[in-house]
Amino acid sequence: MRVLVTGSTGFLGRHVVAALHDAGHEVRALVRASTTAAPVPAGTQRVVGDVAQGALPPGLFDGVDAVIHLAASLQGDAAQQHQVAVDGTRRLLAAMGPQRPHLLLASSFSVYDWSRVRDRVEESSPLLGEAAAREQDAYAQAKLAQEQLARTLCAERGQPLTVLRPAAIWGEADQGLHALGLVHPRLWAVIGPSRAPRLTHVRNCAHAFVAALDARARGQTFNVEDGFEVSAWRWAADLARLRARAPHRVAVPLPALSAAGTLAGPLLALAGRRVPGLLQPARLQARFGPARAGHDRLTAVLGWRPPLSRDAALRRSATQGVT
Repeated sequence: MRVLVTGSTGFLGRHVVAALHDAGHEVRALVRASTTAAPVPAGTQRVVGDVAQGALPPGLFDGVDAVIHLAASLQGDAAQQHQVAVDGTRRLLAAMGPQRPHLLLASSFSVYDWSRVRDRVEESSPLLGEAAAREQDAYAQAKLAQEQLARTLCAERGQPLTVLRPAAIWGEADQGLHALGLVHPRLWAVIGPSRAPRLTHVRNCAHAFVAALDARARGQTFNVEDGFEVSAWRWAADLARLRARAPHRVAVPLPALSAAGTLAGPLLALAGRRVPGLLQPARLQARFGPARAGHDRLTAVLGWRPPLSRDAALRRSATQGVT
């Protein structure tokens, strides 16, 4: 296929482009003017444009069979993140005109209402409502609005849509520490040590996007998570072994931290102080709650399994070096 990729020079985007080439697809990469020097595999067609600014060149979608829409921002305030995720998606679809290539949208686990998810998150699990969304960060709010908009516009246009919701992505540039809790070079506070961190290695995640080009994926929603089912405490030990100087680990029970947030959060707010995310129960549950995940629907519909096992992913990270 000829596949257009937005966000092609980002952490996930670089791996998606490489995976598309490995699978024999022709890749058209949309890159911002400020990132045109970023390396991409030989044979990739670079096209300069910016979905957030509406600067999309004519002919961008000519001959395109599918669009993998990854462009997003983890930085900036709510307005900036909304501009990239929501306004950018609206502009992208408007620029397609009468063309209706298969759209594969990168959503996120952050759109789920984790306060209502029980033992295991499924694609049918409850999403954030209006009130619950206000308790989450700007990224979760933007991704939720982006997914809702894409569904509405694609339905109106009669355009095939596949939504992929990745768990927290880790890999060579990010060693999965964000799944632990509070991290210092010499001390790691592992929140909820018995839970299984919800993670997907960037190469596994990229492979799932390429697999979802399959016609059977049209109209489907897929969770993308490696399903390693290892405890956070064991995960911390695995990551610690990659370092020349292993940090000390401390277990922090989730209920204790949640109770501290329930008490301290309102006091900080009354004092005009910003309440840290780890002291906001809704955000704490979203990041460190005990609900498990997996990729059952990807397997059932497409026969997909992550190409990298946990050991293989850790070995790859070790050979890339650890910061």
